[in-house]
Amino acid sequence: MFGVFFKQNKDLSKNSKKVKKWQGEHRALANYAGKIVDAYDRGNTKKARKLLDKLQTIALKHLMDEDVTFFELFKKSANAEQDKEILASIKKFRESFIDTKKALFYFFIYYTDEKNELNQIFKDKLDGIIDALVQRIEFEENNLYVMINN
Repeated sequence: MFGVFFKQNKDLSKNSKKVKKWQGEHRALANYAGKIVDAYDRGNTKKARKLLDKLQTIALKHLMDEDVTFFELFKKSANAEQDKEILASIKKFRESFIDTKKALFYFFIYYTDEKNELNQIFKDKLDGIIDALVQRIEFEENNLYVMINN
């Protein structure tokens, strides 16, 4: 669905590099999420919080980079009549993850504050965040990233 839009982009090698970078960040996010779960399950909340800080840094930079890139691609094609359907799809994709991003931001704000306990509520919320991010990552890598590279 985004194929025409991304094929018109003259700098596909730049997009390819971004995709590889983002895929590496996805692996890092998954790695840190797993380490946080492991540390929490072992009762080491101090380590879990340190890892959560690292996860936050990677996740926020990653989301901002993706958002800026998608916005730039969206803006470049905003006047092209043939891209209206594609632009609507990008907009729908971006809007569909607003709630997930908000939940992620609030989660980080709350649980990176040392006065807030990492308890079962934390673990339940972390599991929900991980599930949502796995779905987003799978969609990106199987759809958007494939189209950017074509």
